[in-house]
Amino acid sequence: MAPLKLLVLLAPLFLQSSSTTTAVPPPSWGSHRCITGERDALLSFKAGITDPGHYLSSWQGEDCCQWKGVRCSNRTSHVVELRLNSLHEVRTSIGFGGGELNSTLLTLPHLMHLDLRVNDFNGARIPEFIGGLNNLLYLYLYGANFSGLVPPNLGNLSKLIHLDLNSMSNYGSVYSTDLAWLSRLTKLQYVDISGVNLSTAVNWVHVVNKLSSLVTLNLRFCELQNVIPSPLNANLTLLEQLDLYGNKFSSSLGAKNLFWDLPNLRYFDMGVSGLQGSIPDEVGNMTSIIMLHLHDNKLTGTIPATFRNLCKLEELWLSTNNINGPVAVLFERLPARKNLQELLLYENNLTGSLPDQLGHLSNLTTLDISNNMLSGEIPTGISALTMLTELLLSFNSLEGSDFPEWLRSQNSVYVLDISNTGITGSLPHWFWITFSKTQHLVLSNNQISGMLPPRMFRRMEAETMDFSNNILVGPMPELPRNLWSLDLSRNNLTGPLSSYLGAPLLTVLIIFENSLSGKIPNSFCRWKKLEFLDLSGNLLRGTLPNCGVQSNTGKLPDNNSSRVNQLKVLNLNGNNLFGEFPLFLQKCQNLLLLDLGHNQFYGNLPTWIGEKLPTLAFLSLRSNFFSGHIPPQIANLTELQYLDIACNNMSGSIPESFKKLRGMTLSPADNDSLSYYGSNSEGIDEIDLDVFPNTLPVITKGQQLEYLTGIMYMVNFDLSCNSLTGQVPAEISKLVALKSLNLSYNLLSGIIPNSIGELHALESLDLSDNEFSGEIPASLSFLTSLSHLNLSYNNLTGKVPSGYQLQTLDDQPSIYIGNPGLCGPPLSKSCSETNASPADTMEHDNGSEGGFFLLAVSSGYVTGLWTIFCAILFKKEWRVVCFSFSDFLFDWIYVRVVMCWASLARKRRAVTLSGSI
Repeated sequence: MAPLKLLVLLAPLFLQSSSTTTAVPPPSWGSHRCITGERDALLSFKAGITDPGHYLSSWQGEDCCQWKGVRCSNRTSHVVELRLNSLHEVRTSIGFGGGELNSTLLTLPHLMHLDLRVNDFNGARIPEFIGGLNNLLYLYLYGANFSGLVPPNLGNLSKLIHLDLNSMSNYGSVYSTDLAWLSRLTKLQYVDISGVNLSTAVNWVHVVNKLSSLVTLNLRFCELQNVIPSPLNANLTLLEQLDLYGNKFSSSLGAKNLFWDLPNLRYFDMGVSGLQGSIPDEVGNMTSIIMLHLHDNKLTGTIPATFRNLCKLEELWLSTNNINGPVAVLFERLPARKNLQELLLYENNLTGSLPDQLGHLSNLTTLDISNNMLSGEIPTGISALTMLTELLLSFNSLEGSDFPEWLRSQNSVYVLDISNTGITGSLPHWFWITFSKTQHLVLSNNQISGMLPPRMFRRMEAETMDFSNNILVGPMPELPRNLWSLDLSRNNLTGPLSSYLGAPLLTVLIIFENSLSGKIPNSFCRWKKLEFLDLSGNLLRGTLPNCGVQSNTGKLPDNNSSRVNQLKVLNLNGNNLFGEFPLFLQKCQNLLLLDLGHNQFYGNLPTWIGEKLPTLAFLSLRSNFFSGHIPPQIANLTELQYLDIACNNMSGSIPESFKKLRGMTLSPADNDSLSYYGSNSEGIDEIDLDVFPNTLPVITKGQQLEYLTGIMYMVNFDLSCNSLTGQVPAEISKLVALKSLNLSYNLLSGIIPNSIGELHALESLDLSDNEFSGEIPASLSFLTSLSHLNLSYNNLTGKVPSGYQLQTLDDQPSIYIGNPGLCGPPLSKSCSETNASPADTMEHDNGSEGGFFLLAVSSGYVTGLWTIFCAILFKKEWRVVCFSFSDFLFDWIYVRVVMCWASLARKRRAVTLSGSI
């Protein structure tokens, strides 16, 4: 009641004060709060910039203090803040209209806060006049697309406490040769110059050590190099956050270092910084540390025993190093207190079995020990980690058994990766209940068997699921509603695909190398977000869904009736599908990879391929029944770097327009079209899950090779096993990035173009089984990358060219077999035999005539014998006379031989007797 009485007593005073206030006359400068000179300065500033989103449309009228982004002092009416940052609401940004930013802002002497973040100043230099805003406390230029040298006169802003020059959005465009100007800003508490090139600022540690008020220092990706110098005395006693991520120190942390003498340091990040050697014992001095990130370096050994002193530690990232030794020792040296929440140790060389004390880290939410060399069984104590949301144990040598019972308690897990952990047997009933709300499930590379339960599988809330490389059987059930990525490849799934598969948000579907049969259902056309589909290596048959395309007219559907238009990868290789080239692909203008190989598709290739598939980089139609001419419009596929139309019924000539295939003229480093297939993975809370695991078979170098990520570097041109005629266009030499060229088993004729020697990247060349004539181009010896060559079974003549690279090829004689006109090493035929004189040629011709004479005589002799034989066979009298004569002749010869033999014997005995006498 007392406060209420006091309020009643004071009410008249409040009323009197209010009336007194209204009676005060207005300021002398008018009825508006804005000072005229400062309003004019703002209007002049507006006139010098572009404003496509009309963000500054409120900048009109007399009172500039009411304008958007402007704040004035309530006491003096001077402009004190200018906030033109983060203009996301209008999806645009302000920028320079040309020249430099208008320096009229200098007429705002009381300006304390200047914020130009997230704008586009088109790479202009940071205005030097900013250094004249002497009362500035806060300066934000983050992501404003400035470039050039940081003005050293920013060091004149002696009152500045917050400096944000973060240039990560145009990394490396802004630079500073040294940081001497920074040392004059002694009141700074926050500094972020990430992305500014400081490669020449060798004294950066000594400079920042003078900023004794500093609390936050961010120097990410600043090109800081070599060793980290250490000052004699550390003055950064207030520093709480130090971020040196992404620099190039290439040195050890060292026992004497600035970092160990920062008593209040709580957040320390030196990931991807080239650190080497072991972690020193002095790390134990960081008793205030909460977050310690040393990942993606070259650290060795194990953590020191002094790690036990880091009692406040919540995040420890040591992943992707060379940390080695028993994992039990590492866990033993972790802080005894239970504050640790994130522990990332993946991609190291830890050995041994996981210890039982693992379960003591009861507050752990993220545990990733994947990709090490762990062995033994997973301890049951891990079931005590009930706070886990991310658990990854994949790619170790852990001993498996039936599905681990300890997982039953992990019903809060958001990411579960237990791939390659030796798990056997079927998934228990409780698995589908415990992990029904888990968003990302990875159980690949195990021996999990059984069927996927249709009802429980459909009720899962997962977004990504990977059960690849197991021994699952049965049909593929209806998919969960929230699912966007599913990998069931390399299992034993059978039966037809359901007419309705669900998952309206599906983006990635990978089911290659199973035994699925039947047709691809029409529901495929309703996956409007589908980008990646791999059904290769199954038993699918029939035609593809037309997705609303009228097959008789080829008329395209509207966007509502055909939603499967986001496809980037379509792999149907190795099935029994048939029909003409799929017309619905005309809607897939983002398609990068198309593989219809080893099916039964037929008909002509459509000319619209070059127009409707502008991003296509990989096209394989191998081993089908396509016919007709190769459309020259394929040359319009400027991104195409892999073309395989081998083993079809194509005819006609090779289009000369193929010289315009730009993707085959650029090195793969400059043309990254296939990088989506080869290297793309989906980041899930900084955990990479590979979603594109299939390999692509490539026929090159006389064999079939399997490519995964390497496919992005493969530039291939294969038209073999067709009925192509005519000559090879000389313009093919413009495809200088080609690594494999195969035109074998065609009817190509004429000479091999000499310009083929300009394909310096070529590793495999096969022109065998054609009708090429003339000499082998000597320019082949210039192909220094060539490791496979086949010119066999043509009509080539002349001397085989020499050259070091050609002499290094394997099985050289087989390269030229079937070309009788070739001579010289490595062939046994000498070129001197073929370069004969005219007399030798005439003698050779006479010899040829003698050969024909002998052939005629032999033929007549054989014919006469057969005539006599047939007469004896059918005339009995002739047979009697013939055989009687042969018997008489045989007896006569026998008697004569015996008599001669006896006469010779008598003469030998007589000679012997006379000799003895």
